[in-house]
Amino acid sequence: MPLKTTHDEELPGINLTSMIDVLFLLIIFFMVGTRFTDGEHQIAVKLPKSSSPETLLDRPSAKTVNLFPDGTIEFEGNRLTSEQLTATLVPMVRNYPDLQVRFRPDSGVAVGQASAVMEAISKSGVQDIRWASAAASMPNARMR
Repeated sequence: MPLKTTHDEELPGINLTSMIDVLFLLIIFFMVGTRFTDGEHQIAVKLPKSSSPETLLDRPSAKTVNLFPDGTIEFEGNRLTSEQLTATLVPMVRNYPDLQVRFRPDSGVAVGQASAVMEAISKSGVQDIRWASAAASMPNARMR
């Protein structure tokens, strides 16, 4: 059995001892420096009281504007013109800037009529206008 008379070179390695020491020191530092028990409820702050709680109203539900083939615009059960619709929506948008309006044109409405009503809604300052349509059912498709 042959004996080795020369030493093989050792592969170079990275000494991670000091890096692990630094990591443990950072963990201890953050554990000691963090407070887990003090919450906001323990800070002594006198909160203001509201003199008129009725002004704190919930956001209204989405409003719906219907457009019929004869050009009639219906909003909240009332028949309006484009100018009246804009005038009706302006105070609502002023009170609730994130008011959502659903626009429901009839399938027989001309594109120009629908565009005019959308412009009237947009002039009032409504940012969230959604176009409502009936979902069409798709036939079952088979992949071959």
